[in-house]
Amino acid sequence: MAEKILIVDDDRDTLRLVGLLLQRKGYEIVAAERGSQGLEKAFQETPDLILLDVMMPDMDGFEVLRQVRGNPKTSNIPIIMFTAKTQVDDKVAGFEAGADDYLTKPTHPSELTARVKAMLARTTQRKGSEAAPEKAVGERGVVVGVLSAKGGLGVTTVAINLAFTLQKTQAGHVILADFRPGNGFLSLSLGFKNQTGLSKLLTKEGAEVSISDVQSALQMTDAGVRVLLSSYMPSDIKLIEAADQLVSTVRHLSYLGKYVVLDLGSALTPSIQKVIDLCTQLIIITEPVESSITQTKALLDELSMQILGLGNIHVVLLNRIRSETHMSTRAVQDKLGRPVSAMISPAPELAATAGAQNAPMIVVQKEGLINQQYDKLAQLFSK
Repeated sequence: MAEKILIVDDDRDTLRLVGLLLQRKGYEIVAAERGSQGLEKAFQETPDLILLDVMMPDMDGFEVLRQVRGNPKTSNIPIIMFTAKTQVDDKVAGFEAGADDYLTKPTHPSELTARVKAMLARTTQRKGSEAAPEKAVGERGVVVGVLSAKGGLGVTTVAINLAFTLQKTQAGHVILADFRPGNGFLSLSLGFKNQTGLSKLLTKEGAEVSISDVQSALQMTDAGVRVLLSSYMPSDIKLIEAADQLVSTVRHLSYLGKYVVLDLGSALTPSIQKVIDLCTQLIIITEPVESSITQTKALLDELSMQILGLGNIHVVLLNRIRSETHMSTRAVQDKLGRPVSAMISPAPELAATAGAQNAPMIVVQKEGLINQQYDKLAQLFSK
């Protein structure tokens, strides 16, 4: 069956020319000349993709986009903004409203069809992943919190690579969530422009955060890992105080994924402590440096007094640079009074390449020591 594309544009020439172009590529086309009409057809037709103009007389594309995203029936439909509005602010507004891609008119036909094809391919991959058996209805997934005693130790790096490794090795739904509003780095690391998912949830009243709200806030990576992204705007750091919304979000995530990996950063705030109470496993990132180990020991002592058992806390030693002055693993274990569960070797060149490509290290280099070490780490949580 041909994939269905809804084109919403008040310019009849665009509707005719773009519709004909995509029809010749084998797609089924549905057209709407007004925003309200496009919204109605989106709800009626549930297309596989929407090509959406911004400037329309009765309802602009941003409002159409918001209402499509707000309806559980249509919230996951990929949407490409296709408009003559070329300013950066317009693009930002589009991504913040929930657009998956943004194309400016005029554009070459081959670029348009390439963007459409790529977007539909990712959607097909996501649907295939969702059709695979994952877990019984009502069963909670494994919730793994990743944190450290201080910043700059590689919490986000470990969270990303662990999530992508679990997706690769466990064949189950994996969700990666950034729980650091105001300090979010996941969106930048993975190349996502829309990083307001968590912020929208945290500005709701606690009781109003529904599982459909959380599901709608998730975005899909090419590898099939779903991500909940947090803002890196400094002013959003105040949202970390929204404890009820954070707790509600974690609870919903645990029923949406077989594995949920939470990037918790390094701030053990009251809100994050409540989130930790909902984690089934914790990873504590540290480095083999005396001062870091001292701080990590203090963090472990505090965490041991929480509900989470010590057996569910895993220390991961992340060596970011090669140094002869680093403490030995044995010395680290003696200082902490507990074993190191996993070690990640220094790979600065690979890390730099991964950063430049907005991709996890295990994806950039599919074989090698780093992959083996993350495979071993993922095995700690396999069901």
